[in-house]
Amino acid sequence: MNAADASDSLSRFVFEGAAVRGTRVRLAQTTREILGAHAYPPALKRVLAELTAAAALLAAALKFDGRLSVQLAGEGPVRLIVVECNAALVLRATAQWDESQVRALPPDATLDALAGGAQHARLAIMLDPKDAGPLYQGIVSLESTSVASTIEHYLSTSEQVASKLALVVNDGEVAGVLLQRMPSSGPADDATWAHAVAALQAAALQVIVDATTDDAALAALFPEDDLRVFKRSTPRFECSCSRSRVEGALRIAGREEIEAALDDDGEVKVVCEFCGRAYAFTPDEARALFAARQVTAPPTRH
Repeated sequence: MNAADASDSLSRFVFEGAAVRGTRVRLAQTTREILGAHAYPPALKRVLAELTAAAALLAAALKFDGRLSVQLAGEGPVRLIVVECNAALVLRATAQWDESQVRALPPDATLDALAGGAQHARLAIMLDPKDAGPLYQGIVSLESTSVASTIEHYLSTSEQVASKLALVVNDGEVAGVLLQRMPSSGPADDATWAHAVAALQAAALQVIVDATTDDAALAALFPEDDLRVFKRSTPRFECSCSRSRVEGALRIAGREEIEAALDDDGEVKVVCEFCGRAYAFTPDEARALFAARQVTAPPTRH
């Protein structure tokens, strides 16, 4: 871990004496690496950063041992956004978009404007268990215009958890606070929940991203509350791509497709959509992927 990673943090907290919990995340180095992998237009940069923070908050809230994926798919200027986060808060993200259409949008373009409207877009939350258990998928239509309100809608409908989410992006950094009522909460927690939501709504949200520590951010947001803050975690960017995985993908593509690429370009080049890393294969290297899979028949005995 390098020194810059100190600015990336995630802390869970609870309101003492009430079944109300929360999580604060701040991503600086992580978003710089994710957004720096491709030349994303400003409006897409903002939404991609917000979805990255939301994925980290969801992974922490769901306490899920596996990989969580947030996918936005639509027919608008942005065709696809994929953000992945695992239980260790390792994140990566990518997007597919129409350059001219996205560049024509203002930096504060709404989520539905980017994705093509509620009738042509959807947000999917997928949980892929580490133990190879069944895949879970929750789908949310874009009834809301922001990432925060869309995630709130998912949590209230699919997870049946009352939630309030605030996200702030500033100069390539993103931070967020997620408040939730615990499953055990009852009428006795109504006042604390209402107060916490009101405090988050009334706060100068810039403090969420400007505060360099979770403790400072929470003290500014909830100065009158007794919070118990748990051990800090450090989210980070890391891509799981590798040459061996690319080799496996090329084998699946098949010899015919590889030969076509060699005829066109003289080599096979694969660029990771998540991190932008390029993997190049000479003709000999590409063909060797298939030669290595051939099994020599044993000699015939006479």
